[in-house]
Amino acid sequence: MLIDVVFAILVVLAVIKGYQRGLIMGLFSLVAVIIGLAAALKLSTVVAGYIGKAVKVTEEWLPLISFIVVFVIVLLLIRLAGKLVEKTIQVAMLGWLNRLAGAILYAAIYILVFSVVLFYFEKMQLLQTQTINSSHLYSFVQPWGPKVINGFGSLVPLFGDMFTELENFFDKIAQNIAVVYL
Repeated sequence: MLIDVVFAILVVLAVIKGYQRGLIMGLFSLVAVIIGLAAALKLSTVVAGYIGKAVKVTEEWLPLISFIVVFVIVLLLIRLAGKLVEKTIQVAMLGWLNRLAGAILYAAIYILVFSVVLFYFEKMQLLQTQTINSSHLYSFVQPWGPKVINGFGSLVPLFGDMFTELENFFDKIAQNIAVVYL
């Protein structure tokens, strides 16, 4: 039942946020995060060199600061482009469709993220059997976690066999926990 309540709350919040933002800003925000992370990973060392010369910062903080700077700049630029596209859509009087599709997009994103969280909780043995058995939605939501992780791994080569590695990692943790408690 707890899983169902959390699921319902997340879906309601997602629909509200998606309706407020709309499909266009939702898509641009999603793309901005992905491109922002990729850009920050690739460009943070170069930017760290410039920041290190321009501002007096200890070297241990330069990688983090440069990562955040690149990420935020890319995020803002892509979201600005999204706002321009959204204004064009509003002029074409398709705002209601944008909001409806945004609500659907955000609901889907929240459900997928929730399924990944359930995957982690299950593998870390944080969910009690009673909690799982009392849920009406668990069997619907749970299978998406591994699919999302595998799909993300195939989309982003950097995260290749992430699902398999995560399973192995959590299996080792479970074995270590079992050894400690036995």
